[in-house]
Amino acid sequence: MLYLIDDIVIYDALNGTLRRADEKVAEATHLTTIANKIFSFLLQHHGALVTRNTLFDEIWEKEGVASSSNTLNQYISLLRKILSGYLGDKEIIVTVPRAGYYLSKEISVSQKITARRRVPHWPRYVAGIMVFAVLVAGTFLYTYQPDKIIPRKIGELKGCPVYDISGVKSDVADASSFAVAEKALEMNNQICTKTTAFYIYAQEALHLHKPARVMFTRCIEWDDNRDTCQNIYYYTWNR
Repeated sequence: MLYLIDDIVIYDALNGTLRRADEKVAEATHLTTIANKIFSFLLQHHGALVTRNTLFDEIWEKEGVASSSNTLNQYISLLRKILSGYLGDKEIIVTVPRAGYYLSKEISVSQKITARRRVPHWPRYVAGIMVFAVLVAGTFLYTYQPDKIIPRKIGELKGCPVYDISGVKSDVADASSFAVAEKALEMNNQICTKTTAFYIYAQEALHLHKPARVMFTRCIEWDDNRDTCQNIYYYTWNR
């Protein structure tokens, strides 16, 4: 939150900085963490008395740290010194003997609203599309490649074995999955070699004659367990 103090000083409560309105952010004075908390609390209760006990409770006790009247006095003195460098000899933090402190009513305080720079929308669209694509691909891979499914041979295409990896085992499912593999092979001009194997995954909806997601994979497999696979995804396969 930014505050404008006496139309001269900009106070950033979040970062604990003070600077003149005509100064750059890099030229700001940085308050210590405790000093910033004290000043922020006094500012939030501008013109109202804040007791010493309240400051002890809010600034130190909540953090589980012990303090003393001498420590509080030192921080108040530090704040007065820093503020006087911006606002001159005005009485900024007023002491009420044996009670506490308040930020002088003679000092004006207002929230400072900064203009927001307009950002082109297209980077958001591009980022959104990329995130969506990653989520879709991740969902597909997570949903349609169960960890414990063992490939099950359901036939051969051009002399190469076709394995089902959906985990659905029935004559109807095997027949429809094999038909999809045969069609996908034709559509993508895949070839069969001595080391080629095909894998098919289809949602159960396919076997109910409904649109389904399908993954068709062609793998080149070597005897030393090396595999090179090409995955082809269909997100709305219709029979």
